[in-house]
Amino acid sequence: MSDASMLAVVKMDGELDISRRAEIRAALAIDGQPAGVLVDFAEVTYADSSAISELLRFRADLGRRGLAVALLIKSPQFKRLLEYAGVSDAFAVFDERADALTYLGSARR
Repeated sequence: MSDASMLAVVKMDGELDISRRAEIRAALAIDGQPAGVLVDFAEVTYADSSAISELLRFRADLGRRGLAVALLIKSPQFKRLLEYAGVSDAFAVFDERADALTYLGSARR
């Protein structure tokens, strides 16, 4: 995606565990310089530490590129995992897509 006025959207569902690590990494590979990135995990039912590891790698890459990221997570288990791993403050996490998009819109200014 090369248009800086556009948001990149990454959407995954189901269980994000070690068996899907390569798929997670590939999904989080953002080309170009979008205005921001919405990671839509609203339909993720389970996540383990491999998902957290890939998200941290992703966040570091976006930080180097000056891109804002918002995570849409509805699973209480996934939210607890972020908290237990001590990384919940590393991400802007939202329950509602509209809130995540508002955040990304304000982060661009």
